[in-house]
Amino acid sequence: MENINKLDKNNCTGCRMCEQICPVKAIEMIENKEGFIEPRVNEDKCINCGLCFKRCPQLNDVKNNRLDEIKVYAAKNKNVKEQKESSSGGIFSILANYVLENKGIVYGCAFNSNLVAEHIAIKSKEELYKLRGSKYIQSNTQNTFSEARNDLNNDKLVLYSGTPCQIAGLKAFLDKDYDNLITVDLVCHGVPSPKLWKKQLEELERKSRKKIKKIKFRDKDSHNWEDYGFSIVWEDNKNKYIPSGYSPYIKSFLEGKICRECCYQCKYSKEERVGDITVADYWGIEKEYPDFYDKNGVSAVIINTKRGELIFEKINCKISYMNTTLDNVKKYNTNLRNPTIRPTDRADVYKNIENKNFRKYIKENLKYKKELKDIIKNKIPDKIKKYIKGVLKNGV
Repeated sequence: MENINKLDKNNCTGCRMCEQICPVKAIEMIENKEGFIEPRVNEDKCINCGLCFKRCPQLNDVKNNRLDEIKVYAAKNKNVKEQKESSSGGIFSILANYVLENKGIVYGCAFNSNLVAEHIAIKSKEELYKLRGSKYIQSNTQNTFSEARNDLNNDKLVLYSGTPCQIAGLKAFLDKDYDNLITVDLVCHGVPSPKLWKKQLEELERKSRKKIKKIKFRDKDSHNWEDYGFSIVWEDNKNKYIPSGYSPYIKSFLEGKICRECCYQCKYSKEERVGDITVADYWGIEKEYPDFYDKNGVSAVIINTKRGELIFEKINCKISYMNTTLDNVKKYNTNLRNPTIRPTDRADVYKNIENKNFRKYIKENLKYKKELKDIIKNKIPDKIKKYIKGVLKNGV
């Protein structure tokens, strides 16, 4: 019987489904040279049941009971505080609050105390801040598929959010439909290596001679929601904002250089989604519907299933929203059309990452340097940028 060792590791997403489904715990997730985890089967323990091979979402399609006619909205949270604390329009917070109010459990990505991205479960609104906002690193799902199944079997309402490959992994693991499960997938650009993220953090701490206490991507208190930079809170509680063009990690991520190999052939980068609800940044909203644009962010929400439709009806009183089309959303969200394009130099990006210091690595592997446009952009206040955008848009 075949097992998961037959999978081309460049096609593995690291979702951990196979590890959790194995009845004899013969599969271990091992970090590869690039810093991504992938499965390794202990042949001495393996009983050749083939369950990992038969369930792997990369080798088998995961079905979704898709609506005959999906519904697409531009949406934003009416609670401005929650909207500002989120990456785009703050719709995830409303979904999570609904589940928590019904004594349910919410699974999503959080930073742990070492700033490692990992999936956790929360049971109270007081913990929701942990799951808000983007984390541009591959999240470790840990044992959350098994934990979610236990919660579902105990009749708990469960919301599980993640990248499409993680949602597919969860569904493959469960192998049955649950009326008390709500899945939310993200429109994903690709996932960078946790090892590279760690090296970026170490370099920031080395230069500042201080420990990092907290990281927040796309901090709206510092810049507008369209900026991909991140804020740092140091151990002495002082703050620093790193613009996207000043971070070799973020700049390389946006250029598509540092994604996991499977991301360049992602089977989920299309309009047929695996989650009940898909959420994304509504890029281009200022062009499509300028009156609905909001400086605090706007979400694109795609309702894919009957369950997604039902939950949206329960929460839409807390949302400002308008109907739109999938074509409008796809126009500026390229990962709803196709995977991120693999750069020609991707093969060399992670070479010797373990043995090079960060400064040498970004120069030789990432070919990073600050560009004049990034320097100028960083010097211009947001108010001036907004004014210039308005002038260009109106042709005045």
